[in-house]
Amino acid sequence: MDLLTLTFLVITSLSAVMFRRPFKNFPLDDDFAIYTYRARFASKGFEWKNDLQLIGIPMWRMLLQDRVYGSGGIQLIRHLQTAFHVAGSLAIYGALWSFTNNPLASFTGAWLYSFYGTSPDLTAGSLNFEQFYIPFIFGGLAFLQAGPDWVYAAGLCFAFAAIFKYTTALFTLVLVPQIWFELGGLATAQFISVVTTVLAFSNLIEWKMGFWDNQSRQQMRTRMATTLRLTRTKNMHFSVLSEITQLFKQSLPIWLGLIPLTTYSIQNQNISLAIFSLTLFSMIIFQRAFSRYHYLPLFALLSLGCGLGMNFVLTFKPIQAAVIIASFTILLVRNFKNMAFYYLRPTEPGTLIHYEKFDQYLYLPRLGKILKRLMRMRGESDERIFVWGTFSQLYHLTNSPASDNFLHHSIGPWNTPDLEGFYDSFIGGLLHHKPKYLIKSFADLDVARLEEITGLQYKLLKVVLARFPVYRLELVKSCPTNLLTLSWQEKMSHLESLTSADWHAPGINRTDVERGKLSIAIRECKKLIKLNKLDVEAYDYLGDIYNSMDYTEQAELAFEYILKVAPHRPITRSKICAQRIKLGKLDEVSTLLEEEIKLFGYDSNVAFSQGLLSRQKKNYTRALKEFEKARREEPDKYESWKFSSECMQKLKDLEGLKNLYTEAMVVRTKKDRAWLHTLIVKNIAELNSNLRPEHETLILYLQKDPENAILRYALASALETAGDLSGAYKSFEIVATSDYSHIQANAWFRMALLAPLDQQNQLLKQCLKQQSSHQGAINLLKNNAQIVALPIQESHKNTEKIKTNHNP
Repeated sequence: MDLLTLTFLVITSLSAVMFRRPFKNFPLDDDFAIYTYRARFASKGFEWKNDLQLIGIPMWRMLLQDRVYGSGGIQLIRHLQTAFHVAGSLAIYGALWSFTNNPLASFTGAWLYSFYGTSPDLTAGSLNFEQFYIPFIFGGLAFLQAGPDWVYAAGLCFAFAAIFKYTTALFTLVLVPQIWFELGGLATAQFISVVTTVLAFSNLIEWKMGFWDNQSRQQMRTRMATTLRLTRTKNMHFSVLSEITQLFKQSLPIWLGLIPLTTYSIQNQNISLAIFSLTLFSMIIFQRAFSRYHYLPLFALLSLGCGLGMNFVLTFKPIQAAVIIASFTILLVRNFKNMAFYYLRPTEPGTLIHYEKFDQYLYLPRLGKILKRLMRMRGESDERIFVWGTFSQLYHLTNSPASDNFLHHSIGPWNTPDLEGFYDSFIGGLLHHKPKYLIKSFADLDVARLEEITGLQYKLLKVVLARFPVYRLELVKSCPTNLLTLSWQEKMSHLESLTSADWHAPGINRTDVERGKLSIAIRECKKLIKLNKLDVEAYDYLGDIYNSMDYTEQAELAFEYILKVAPHRPITRSKICAQRIKLGKLDEVSTLLEEEIKLFGYDSNVAFSQGLLSRQKKNYTRALKEFEKARREEPDKYESWKFSSECMQKLKDLEGLKNLYTEAMVVRTKKDRAWLHTLIVKNIAELNSNLRPEHETLILYLQKDPENAILRYALASALETAGDLSGAYKSFEIVATSDYSHIQANAWFRMALLAPLDQQNQLLKQCLKQQSSHQGAINLLKNNAQIVALPIQESHKNTEKIKTNHNP
């Protein structure tokens, strides 16, 4: 080995280490947490198959990884990743040398991969097997190019690649015909014999260790079924095209490697390289690019292509070569400059918000600290917990193991017996361990339905960062049937009913608003925004809360910020329009609506905004038409029904209001439907007031819907206005004990206003028990305390006066 080659190899190795170093203390992602879970809790006696279902093939490799983790924890695993990254860079150097015999071209490709192989969104906090098999597939490519004498080494490389990820066996299958064509039958036989021998020996070890029994095979089928379903979430909630665009921006220079890669394969008729490249592309497609790290082998191939490009350029005239190299260097420097913050400030919040997994890196460590502190305060640190979703790092962060042994998430369709293992792990683990805490990291779990099925009653403690509802086990009811003995169809039916209520991904949770805890919701929203100023969902939630509280200017500012950060986000312009209409800024509304129509078409949101604008101009006929369009397209949009009712009242359309009352039955949410019916009935009562008192109309409709506590509240107010204080008190009393928590506090307060002074304080305390921030109750309690204190003060004054007069 000459000095130049040695120097290039040393520089490449050091660069690979240096570029990996910033991520040594990076937050865990879900993959890293799952693959190290068994080792993390090995001290508790955890074993594969029992405490964690099988993940990879072969499992003896996972046991070796567990030993590495046991020796040095997370840091040693990351050192192992760095070692393989160095090996991958050197393998690309070797592959390029076999193609070009040019040390500078080899160094170019290897050095580029030493940097781009650490591309943050691909490898920063993740533990994936792409970075482990890359050295072997590119090493195998180099040995095949070197000739028939190196076919054994090539076979070993592709065999070990398949051990790290079994889908890489595809390389062996597609390369065998080409080896036969180029190197002959003997070389092909040698290649096949080496690969099959290694893989057979690997499976023999697997079988001897008990990882090929029925239980193991069933667990692998379950994991495969759930993995295939989880790939659907990428299409449901993300755009693959936008993913590629983001990766393209992060690695723009090396994409130019596609040109020399294609040119070299054609000019040199190098079918092996062409087949290898197509196979690599195929693997990404077959895996559906579910995770960004699936693109890591592509970055290695593009780096190799850049090395081939350097070899071409060096054959050009010096001036041409200098211009091309200078242009590429400028492009490279600009890309490095744009990427620098990832490497210089890797764990700062301002950096983490740019990752695809920003919620895992930024929010979960905060959630983990809160949970750990809560469990320690309650003396429950040794209890198991359950996390619904893929955020398995919470088990690491809280030092609390999972109730299930699957540690994987799944979505529907629930239509195969292979998913029975998911049900048994999820439901069986809950029933067996009865975890104290349940955390919804994904939105699609119906906790009320879970109680119906299992008898485990979980009470919501708080929604952390307006995203993560944390529940605590309050009560365990007996379960009449053994849920694990049900047929697989019945189990799938349970899973369907548990997961059909919401979308299958993390996101904002609006429970605090639904239960009337607006101040808590605002506080958690602001905490979230403080962590991540680019979380547009948080701003959208905050704007909606302000809108519901009639804080119009604050709502407008929140929505305007979203438009500034995410100008192509739908609905935002419509929400800004709603606030500006309230503020009387009508001239600014039309422009925004035109932009919304141009970007997203004339949808229900635009129709709703047009309705608001017409309503503001008192054109109730036009407004009603627009609101009707909005509610037809989105039946659950509460405000469209509300303003339709108002317009009909303004137009004195009594029959329309009666029909609207009937139509409102399609609103699915019980409380929203109750609010709507109450609004409509109040408008009907007002129009009928010349025929009968309003409270009589309310009584008539309450007889049709006696469970509508909101309508009963309206009746109580009407009775109070009519002078029937006793009837009003009784109606408020019924509301105060209903399940409509958001109006219970007001009902207690209104009862206090109707009660004698000596009974008021007890009623006001009940009000504050429901809503501690109820200002009316707080003020009235203070006034009552002052009224009680005055006679006592007067008594003290009289006593002092008597003492003074009798003093000798």
